[in-house]
Amino acid sequence: MSSSQSIEELLLASEEGTLGPADREQLNELLRRDPEARAKFARWQMMTVALQDGAPTQWKTEAPVVPREMNRSVWSERQIYRWVIASAAALLVAVTFRWVQLETRPAELVAEKPAVNGRASAEEPTSSGVAVVTQLVNAKDAVIQGVGETSSRSLSVNAALNPGSVQLQSGWAQIEFLNGATVVLHGPAEMEVVSAAEAIMHHGRIRAEVPPAARGFVVRTQDMKVVDLGTEFGLEVSEEGSNVQVFDGEVELQVDEDEPQLVEAGKSLQRNSATGVGLVNSPMTPDRFVDAAGLQRLAETQQNERYQRWRQYSGTLRKDPRLIAYFAMDSPLKGQRFLTNDTVPRKPDLDGAIVGATVTSGRWDAKPALQFKRPGDRVRVNVPGEFGSLTMATWVRIDSLDRWYNSLFLTDSYQLGEPHWQILDTGQLHFSVRASTSGDENEPSVGPPHHVALSPSFWNPSLSGQWLHLAVVYDIDAGTTTHYLNGDVLSVDNIPDHQLVRTTRIGMASIGNWSTPLEPEEHFAIRNLNGSMGELAIYAAALSPTEIKEMVEHGKP
Repeated sequence: MSSSQSIEELLLASEEGTLGPADREQLNELLRRDPEARAKFARWQMMTVALQDGAPTQWKTEAPVVPREMNRSVWSERQIYRWVIASAAALLVAVTFRWVQLETRPAELVAEKPAVNGRASAEEPTSSGVAVVTQLVNAKDAVIQGVGETSSRSLSVNAALNPGSVQLQSGWAQIEFLNGATVVLHGPAEMEVVSAAEAIMHHGRIRAEVPPAARGFVVRTQDMKVVDLGTEFGLEVSEEGSNVQVFDGEVELQVDEDEPQLVEAGKSLQRNSATGVGLVNSPMTPDRFVDAAGLQRLAETQQNERYQRWRQYSGTLRKDPRLIAYFAMDSPLKGQRFLTNDTVPRKPDLDGAIVGATVTSGRWDAKPALQFKRPGDRVRVNVPGEFGSLTMATWVRIDSLDRWYNSLFLTDSYQLGEPHWQILDTGQLHFSVRASTSGDENEPSVGPPHHVALSPSFWNPSLSGQWLHLAVVYDIDAGTTTHYLNGDVLSVDNIPDHQLVRTTRIGMASIGNWSTPLEPEEHFAIRNLNGSMGELAIYAAALSPTEIKEMVEHGKP
């Protein structure tokens, strides 16, 4: 099919399954920019339903003459079919709307893969990286700069590492290579990640643990090559040269172009790079090289220190007069089906009711969190009153974004002045405040008009299981909505004057979910968060960037 087909021809090809990738892109582009094309698409889908073989044959041709005594029964039958078609059409309109939303996203959010059996489909999610950061203990200025990148970025636990230079000013970083080798990097140090089975030490110390499945792991220095044969060894690179110490098993060591030699457990060899003297025996100093078990003990000490620091900060935060509600989730939650509102002075009427959600470990072992997994999981709250500007801040651990909308905090009916805060399946933060009602008190007020503030997509699969701090500031004085991720501004959105709501309300709402199926056989959208929440604060004020950053610094795990 040529690239200049009309919308009708493209729709016909789509229905027949002959739409190729180029034609599919043309159709998506038409639907993106042309409201009339979208309307034709919806009408086309409704017509397809109406002409399905399930409808009576006489409806598709000239209507027959019907005896008068049969008019009543025929009319009844027709009414039934019309009702079925109308219901199907309504469903198609909803599905079509979502199809247009998903299929006409900007190119950077949707990737195409080659057609399969004549039909194109979205590309399967992928991840990249040759190693993973699994521990950071007292780490200062821990960054990585990827190959070909012009700037560095901070290391974080569970982050996937592509080839590049890892630098650590002080502390320790545990890095697990995808071939199975584990390396503990001691700062100050710089190590270059080359592949899933190779690294280059430029300076500093490492301790490598290489199980049998990872044999062949290679670490190079400027003047030597260490090939692990299923063992545990330490390597230090300094101005004086390189020192290899084998704690268990054996390694194969090669200097310059010399023949490789085996170095067994209990041996320490030093190469002086200044003099060029070959390998000489040196003292064993295993205590200078922290192993994974020792690092875990250090991590536990650090966790307790950070937890106590957060508790002290949280005690001050609870007294902030700008707080509407604060769920610290610091009390023993097991066996308890209510969530305490921890503002000071205490407001027990703002306690939440836990429905379905289960207790799990939080940012520290001593602190619990709530896990949301099933469609019914939620915390029900009722927050009366009228407010102006709003700030919502939470610590969440997201397992996946497998719903269209993933709830953080949603009001039930979304009436005038009520906020909705959630994450789209695209990884975008979504915040809106209902700007007007339908004008008819008997008609439900749902959907637009409102202004949706969308952040850029922040999500990638490597963030799964990490604790993230999310915040949104709805500032009525500045007329802006600002999204934050881990204390950094993701986006600032200007709210049009006619959609700026100066009086906000909350009322009945759900944490981690949406809707209240109170009527018999009522269905509800599945919007539950797939993950855990460890803290939630709601302010009747627009917090500053400095205050948001302070939350993160005092609360990070």
